[in-house]
Amino acid sequence: MAERFDDWEKDDKGHLKVWPMLAFTTALFGTEKVGLRLEIGAQQPKPGEPVPALQLVLDPTQVRQLAEALAEAEARLVDARFTTLANSPPGSA
Repeated sequence: MAERFDDWEKDDKGHLKVWPMLAFTTALFGTEKVGLRLEIGAQQPKPGEPVPALQLVLDPTQVRQLAEALAEAEARLVDARFTTLANSPPGSA
């Protein structure tokens, strides 16, 4: 079985290349597609500078799959936080 991050892009030190999301916007393209723009970067650009972004077009099935994946990730995050709090020593929360 492949490791969870085997196919993710990494730098020359083996660290995952990930960027914080600064913002996102959505748009409808007629009645068939959704546009999703994810603005990314280590910091907000100066006024007038372009914002690095990934712009995607999704069909309805992809929108639903992405929504379900994000909801699952959020639920797992909440569960992980709850489990961590539940296992902390008394008075440390």
